Amino acid sequence: MSGFSDQLMVRYLDPTRVQQLLAPPDDPNRARMRSLLAAVYEPSTLEVRFVDAVHVTSTTFQVPVSAPVTVRGNWEKLLPEIAQARAVLEFPGLAPPLWVDLALDTVVTARVALTDGALESLASGQLSGLSQADFVARFAFLDLEELMRRAEVADYRELQAEFPRLYRLHYAEPPAFDPNAPARRYRLRVSVLFFPDLDLAGALRQLVQSRQALDDTRPRPEEYDGGALLAASAWLAVFPEAALPAADPAGAAKQTTDLLAADGFVAAFEGIS
Repeated sequence: MSGFSDQLMVRYLDPTRVQQLLAPPDDPNRARMRSLLAAVYEPSTLEVRFVDAVHVTSTTFQVPVSAPVTVRGNWEKLLPEIAQARAVLEFPGLAPPLWVDLALDTVVTARVALTDGALESLASGQLSGLSQADFVARFAFLDLEELMRRAEVADYRELQAEFPRLYRLHYAEPPAFDPNAPARRYRLRVSVLFFPDLDLAGALRQLVQSRQALDDTRPRPEEYDGGALLAASAWLAVFPEAALPAADPAGAAKQTTDLLAADGFVAAFEGIS
């Protein structure tokens, strides 16, 4: 029981330690928990301002994940009669399974703020009578070259022919955050992988592969009105504090955190005596 993974599994038998992993005592704003939420619930029109509570409903160690293998085939016969057949078969994963070291099902209570306001007004302008210079002067907020590229037209004259009217939508400012508004509850799966050293390339490969396999086999959460549902689970990578370079442990921890965050993963560092 001397390995890093073994020691962490024993540590996380204690529910208090699991809570500290998700919401560390030195993280009063619960930035780690908000990052885990954002990995599944895209903060497009809603922003989590406060995480009030995290309730862990189940804790499971060493969970296998096997992505299914899809096989597609065609069969065709020309003589003496034309016949065709197509089949799609799905088999259980044939490769050795990937392993999630710690799987947590949680319910997160959070207070959110709207980041987009409601549609306030709709205005339109006639393009057919405007010269290109008049268009640029009237709609200075638009990049004409970019507009023509997105509209897939060659020049301004073609733009006028294809889109004789230009519509402008004006949205109201989003309402101010109300800390007394009812909180929302989110079901969140957190998949935790333990890494005994700071091999970032290897960790990223394993995280990406595991996330893809789980997304292929586990449904995403229920509908969400604040953006897209990005994944079936949030992913947390735990590294040993001792693996950080002694010269600048804080700087290396931040670099590791930023690197993983760029791909939607969250990093944590644990000390093992």
